[in-house]
Amino acid sequence: MAVQFLASGDTGLTVQFGFDVDRALSAQIMALRAAVDDAGLAGVIETVPTYRSLLVHYNPMETSQSKLIAALKPMIAQLDSGKNDKARTFSLPLCWEGDFAIDLTHVADFAKMSPEEVISVITQTDYFIYMLGFAPGMPYMGDLPEALNIPRKKVPVKRVEKGSVMVATGLTVIYPSANPTGWHVVGRCPVPIFDLARADPVLLSPGDRVRFRAVDGAEFADIEGRVAEGRFDLEKLAG
Repeated sequence: MAVQFLASGDTGLTVQFGFDVDRALSAQIMALRAAVDDAGLAGVIETVPTYRSLLVHYNPMETSQSKLIAALKPMIAQLDSGKNDKARTFSLPLCWEGDFAIDLTHVADFAKMSPEEVISVITQTDYFIYMLGFAPGMPYMGDLPEALNIPRKKVPVKRVEKGSVMVATGLTVIYPSANPTGWHVVGRCPVPIFDLARADPVLLSPGDRVRFRAVDGAEFADIEGRVAEGRFDLEKLAG
């Protein structure tokens, strides 16, 4: 489809590339985001990528939608979506023991797999972060195989814990804080993906990749303890 420009109030412009959750489409969105950020356009405050679009926040006292569209059209015509120099790859620990994975058996039954096979698929998946949303720093990551394309729960639960790793509709998320959910909990990550005490509170960004590494309860507790004491090196997680 042709790119569409949609007004988002009087301080936002949405550049819509399509309607699907698709890595090729996302690559175009990330490329436009990089081009806009590098261009330093007058009045642009922030860019926010989603599954299918880029939202450009702007100051209407410094620019207008028509001026932005005029500036964005040549950028879109020259997009290079083949490379994202800012993308990183993270290796995140995942524990699926006991109460950390309250829905794992249900997910395994749905997929006609054993719990061990489900975790094997999850830890072998090269996840791509399409967007952040719902809660600060929460990544929406794909793509799981069709066997794990489980619908969301019909009745949400009122609370799951910070760090919960959950699956639904072929995607995976990590909760930055305790929240209600309709997703299925298959494990927990001891590394906080959002922490106001850090210089940059948000660990993951759209376009980054994630691989999960299975850990047992003892290693989970060790990492959690080192994080709490400020002795865990987050830099070692990113490649």
